[in-house]
Amino acid sequence: MQQASVWLMMFATGLLAALLAASFYWAVQEARRSRQAGGSTLLAGSQLSTIRIWAALLERFSQVERLRHLISQAGVPWTVGRTTLIMLFGGASVGLFLTNTSLFSPWVRWLLTLLAGSCPLFYLRAARARRFRLFAEQFPEALDSLARALKAGYPLAHAIEMLAMEQPEPLASEMRRTRDEWKLGIPWDQALDNLAGRIPLPEVTLFSAAVKLQNRFGGRLNDVLARLGETMREHAALEGEVRSISAHSRLTGTVLSAVPAVIALLLFWVNPGQMALLLQHPAGRAMLGGAIVAIAAAHFVIRRMVQIRL
Repeated sequence: MQQASVWLMMFATGLLAALLAASFYWAVQEARRSRQAGGSTLLAGSQLSTIRIWAALLERFSQVERLRHLISQAGVPWTVGRTTLIMLFGGASVGLFLTNTSLFSPWVRWLLTLLAGSCPLFYLRAARARRFRLFAEQFPEALDSLARALKAGYPLAHAIEMLAMEQPEPLASEMRRTRDEWKLGIPWDQALDNLAGRIPLPEVTLFSAAVKLQNRFGGRLNDVLARLGETMREHAALEGEVRSISAHSRLTGTVLSAVPAVIALLLFWVNPGQMALLLQHPAGRAMLGGAIVAIAAAHFVIRRMVQIRL
């Protein structure tokens, strides 16, 4: 009976992996056909899924729009359908594997299954944070280039088009999208508000407000953008100094969180029989789960304490 369950689990895992590979291949082929057709950047990510049945099912959920917005901010070539399929297949595979093991209690299996299914969301959030950080690093130089172009007599549309062609990613793609929105008839105020919505950074909000004020009341926009770029550089230098000061505390928190795991691995290597009792006895598994939760909570508390908001 146990051997049959193992074979069933292997078959289900292989089937899920095959379906996931097929969905990836289908999505890649659809993306290639879309690029060859010359689709606009404004339509990127508008399709929920290349599988019509799955797309129709996703349209019934209100959280789909938030996931679409997260994917757009992360700048990854994913669709909502592909992301949800990865989450379902990953969680189902891990859940099937843990169902036939007796090392963990049921609530730990559910927790690990949820974590496996949530890995794509964690990746998207990390990609979004990395993209925002790169944009913030590139934005002061872009403001200086924009101010020089305006001072030389170029109109705002041509200056932003120069940024879209000359600046690196991710700033170039965002400026290109803002330019495309303006070319399609969207006013500058709305296009800049859309930019601030896609990149929710204070610097982008200030840039949008400065351009909108100049469009309404006039003024020397190049001087405002030059001062804004200088202020952003000073803020980045101050933030780097603060991070260097708090690096010792962050490193201490990381080491304290990793020490129990290292000690547990060493004990398993030195005396695996004695440490196996911790996993076989229900009280030992409960103690191990409580220790993991406590260590994770302490790690996040330490990270929160050393985080300094400017």
